[in-house]
Amino acid sequence: MTLGSSLKTIETIQSQIRQGSLSVTQSVQEALARIHDPAGQGSSSFIAVFDEPALNIAAQQDQQLAQGKALLKLTGVTVSIKDLFDTQGDTTTSGSLVLRQHPPAKQDAQVIERLQKAGAIAIGRTNMTEFAYSGLGLNPHYGTPLNPFERDIGRIPGGSTSGGVISVTDGMATIAMGSDTGGSCRIPAALCGVVGFKSTAARYSQEGVLPLSRSLDSIGFLAQTVACCIAVDQVLAKEEFWQPVVSTEQPMQIGVLQNIVLDGLDADVKTNFERSLNILQAKGVHVHPVQSATINRVVEIQGQPRIVSAQAHAQFEEILNTQSEQMDLRIASRIVKGKDVSSAIYIRTMQEREQLIHAWHKEFAGDAVWIMPTVPIIAPQLSELVQDDEYFRINALMLRNPGLFNFLDGCAISIPNHQPGQAPTGVMLVAPAGHDQQLLEIAKIIENHLA
Repeated sequence: MTLGSSLKTIETIQSQIRQGSLSVTQSVQEALARIHDPAGQGSSSFIAVFDEPALNIAAQQDQQLAQGKALLKLTGVTVSIKDLFDTQGDTTTSGSLVLRQHPPAKQDAQVIERLQKAGAIAIGRTNMTEFAYSGLGLNPHYGTPLNPFERDIGRIPGGSTSGGVISVTDGMATIAMGSDTGGSCRIPAALCGVVGFKSTAARYSQEGVLPLSRSLDSIGFLAQTVACCIAVDQVLAKEEFWQPVVSTEQPMQIGVLQNIVLDGLDADVKTNFERSLNILQAKGVHVHPVQSATINRVVEIQGQPRIVSAQAHAQFEEILNTQSEQMDLRIASRIVKGKDVSSAIYIRTMQEREQLIHAWHKEFAGDAVWIMPTVPIIAPQLSELVQDDEYFRINALMLRNPGLFNFLDGCAISIPNHQPGQAPTGVMLVAPAGHDQQLLEIAKIIENHLA
């Protein structure tokens, strides 16, 4: 498959529906055909497919439109759902075998309910790294969907929202709902060439979402464009009537983070990042270097991994004790490390986190966003991750940049910045908690500049 071929945005789909050149049923049928294509990635991207319910909802929407009813915000838009969101009647397994015997969900997760009320059509539940605890996207239980770039040689999709990102790149869904504890939406977005957004943790309800780390989890999604992300955000955050908050009268001030995030960039990522900065400057954006003492301290205390491992162990300790042989051994080995985090270390880390969040807000003052590469390398081949040492080294590298801003309770977005036909790379924009709308507006401007 060629990156970007035959892919439709929310705007395109709804425009075609209004013009009568596409019905909702046809839109859903196209998505299902791609999912069930034996030569495609549907079987490794989806754990469950909602064929009949999706087609029934599509038929209802077509009938309503024929009766003159207006399109809702997401009418005709197919959405894939990461396997840690509850969907009524389905068991939430979080990409694992050990949860398959749990009772099915009695109701949809609140964010899924809001999407469907806005017209979105759930197309299926997507594969993911077990318990969302890796940035690589591998799953030994359900298979690993392959990156669309050089698919013949088998590159990783990134994780943990692995099935979700491939559902978007391969036209199996318009929007992929995911979670993000340390980069699980932004990493696959960067590696596969789409947009991946991570909200401020408190922006959307997390009711009905299986946690990995209750302190650092946030909801996010992947799409072809920033405009698609804005449409979804307006539904989930109850901001249907956005008032623009970004002024274009003054030059935009963007901080280029220098420490940590620029270490070890491969040639593709470095070239594309430098070209992106040059383009922005040519467009009149003011970029300036930023050295952050806060970022240095987050890395020094290993804040993000320390909290995640402790909270993941608390969440899954019983499963580890009774069913670890059924788990991905690499995931189990990461979770069990949470036992080594003493209560004193955990409490001190959580207390210092609050201090560092405040310190970051002060460092950030005056800037619209900070910018950096989303991840430092392009997607490696699956064959490079056979040995555990290399698996864990590359996983840590993938999580390094994105995970900083889960710890700091920020919002963040990854935008593609590679040339057509080249290995996908992404540029990440970040802002403090609560600046989601401003971040998305700026991301749309920068997306246009880079295009």
